[in-house]
Amino acid sequence: MNLLRNPDNKVAIYLFIFLLALYLLTTSLRIDSGDGEIMYRVACSLASGQWASIPVQPRTGNSYGPWGHLEPEELFEGGDGYGKWGIDERYYAKYGLGWSLVAAPFCALGMMLANITDAPEGFITRIAVMFLNPLLTAAGCVALYYLARRIYQRSLSVMLALIYGVCTIAWYYAKSAFNEPLVVLLILVAILAIEGKQFVWAGIVLGYTLLTRQTLIFAIIPIVIWALIRIRREDRETFYRAIALLMIPLVAGQGITWLYNYLRFGNLFEYGYQTAGWDTPIFLGFYGLLFSPGKGLFVYSPILILGVVGLAKIPRRDLFWLFVAVIICHLIPHAIYTDWSGGGGWGPRLLLPVVPFLVFPAGYVIESWQSRSIGKLGLVLLVAVSLVIELLGISVNWVRHLQRVYDETSMPEIYFNRVHFSWPDSPILGQFQSLREVSGILQNPDSRANLNEIAHSELKTELMDSQSLAMQLLSFNVPDFWFVYLTLFRAPFSIILLFICCFVSIVLFSGFKLKHI
Repeated sequence: MNLLRNPDNKVAIYLFIFLLALYLLTTSLRIDSGDGEIMYRVACSLASGQWASIPVQPRTGNSYGPWGHLEPEELFEGGDGYGKWGIDERYYAKYGLGWSLVAAPFCALGMMLANITDAPEGFITRIAVMFLNPLLTAAGCVALYYLARRIYQRSLSVMLALIYGVCTIAWYYAKSAFNEPLVVLLILVAILAIEGKQFVWAGIVLGYTLLTRQTLIFAIIPIVIWALIRIRREDRETFYRAIALLMIPLVAGQGITWLYNYLRFGNLFEYGYQTAGWDTPIFLGFYGLLFSPGKGLFVYSPILILGVVGLAKIPRRDLFWLFVAVIICHLIPHAIYTDWSGGGGWGPRLLLPVVPFLVFPAGYVIESWQSRSIGKLGLVLLVAVSLVIELLGISVNWVRHLQRVYDETSMPEIYFNRVHFSWPDSPILGQFQSLREVSGILQNPDSRANLNEIAHSELKTELMDSQSLAMQLLSFNVPDFWFVYLTLFRAPFSIILLFICCFVSIVLFSGFKLKHI
């Protein structure tokens, strides 16, 4: 129990419990994206010993690219657009293997529970996998807390971790099946390892980051340079040893990534992305990712404005240059990326890995603002606005608004411009209308009867069981929380209420402990 004698470790434990309980209370337990569905299938293939190939249902009908343009059917080679046929004539996902490897044990657990309960395996395994990102996001907040403690007082470090966890787009992606929460955790752990001179662990973690997402190499480069500068301060013998400890596992991670490509596609540098390109005008990409009404980082997480102001106040210049370099090196390639918006998702999904680097310096602004009445008021307003925006994102399926705009638009290209660049069509504003609509649907007895019929529909596809498909259909018309879906599936209300009370109690208890440690 020596671990608990350190107050920081106590805080970290209660912080993790608080956020995990909050995320589990507000999760949907449904896979909300095509990307997540494909990575889930890879995880299930790994868990069942079928290597990494996945079943595929060929894409039918028109398919539109990231700018709303029609894509030719032959581009997908009889696949679904989320992968590519391998040299063994099996289908492989285009995504890195890292997230699926971590999710595979959750799939295995779901398979075991399905056998015990005789429940549909696809439904149970999807639910099991959806516990992963709440765990990863809560752990990422704890890692940010430990990093903040390098400079800030304990209370402010907790505040920064909570700001990241509930006042930025991190909350939405905690209930998603994207791999960004894993990437955030890996990067923060790597920086903490370098700070603690644990270079071998930093190399392992950074190598695994590359296995998870290859494009993170742009953010990893400044981290490695920063580590090498710190290593240079050591004596000659320690210097060469530390470099080896850092670089060998990092290079191994890149090598495993290339080997994975070769085993799938017979080419070290073939990742399976058939439509990837870097042809977006850079200033348009900057505006889209940072300030646009559809995807702007500072629109979806206004609290991060404090981080921009606070960057120049970081007293440790090595951390200042590290944060600036990571942000710029990650932002530029994603700004010129063809699919800069990151497809479906709440806000700029592709920028989530740099959000902690904007939350951290916000602490200096918060410190100075807390000493003035007007500053306290401004801080409260920014936190409140950011929190409301994230609550909107997690409460209703944002696709409902997108579908509404699409139905009102004559051409896909016009639709793309509306939802990304038109303020009246911003998904944030659309969520208010969607929330009002789904609330009205639940209050209508006839609507509830229709929803129950969907929940017990026998509709099936080759790749998804009826319950999972029904949950996807229900998500457009009800608040996007697990307890709503289970109620419509006629699960015992007493059991649902018990779980809700447990999660609420844990949130309140851990929050109380955080406040009084």
